[in-house]
Amino acid sequence: MEFVRERDFFANYRDGLSDDAEVSSAVVESIVEVLTRYNTVVWENRFIVGGVVEQILGASARALGLDVLNAGKQNQGYDLELPGDASTGISVKGVFASTSGKHNLVNLRSADKQLDRDECLKRWSRATLFVMTDVGIGYADRDINGDCVSPSADAVQISGKGLKEWWSENPEWLISLPIPPKPKGPAIRVASDAVGRDILEGFPTLLPHWQAEI
Repeated sequence: MEFVRERDFFANYRDGLSDDAEVSSAVVESIVEVLTRYNTVVWENRFIVGGVVEQILGASARALGLDVLNAGKQNQGYDLELPGDASTGISVKGVFASTSGKHNLVNLRSADKQLDRDECLKRWSRATLFVMTDVGIGYADRDINGDCVSPSADAVQISGKGLKEWWSENPEWLISLPIPPKPKGPAIRVASDAVGRDILEGFPTLLPHWQAEI
């Protein structure tokens, strides 16, 4: 059976967060902080916020004693790696607006033709954790959520409405947490502020003149 290790990881993560209020609160508060400080209304922040959310989930899982590595930069189709004889991984998707809409699972090349459902499910090969506003952290994979998947012109997509209905009927696959929405208004910071400051730490001639974007 597929996804045994991924489902076991989610169950252990769910139970761990339920038992540890300090880690659970830190997950929510750190997501609030990154969404507030690096509002995704600024385009460059969107990728950074997604990466930070992956780091938050990885760090919280390790704080609960789970063996998991952050591995998104390897570009192998997943973000959290479960070490073992045959390493496998879980993708992480942050959904902080329009939670009932369609969400991309796998981007398609322009040369790809319109896919049928079977081909869509082949392309969605990784279990996925959805960090979703006003819902929590939900688990999904193609074996149990295939009915929610459909193709678009440029992506394999999944229905947020369908996921939320399924989690409502199967609450063991949802960690209910008060995940905040994307804030309204301008961003406080942009991602290049932090990266620029980090780089200039190695250039003392320039560092005193570093400024955040206005």
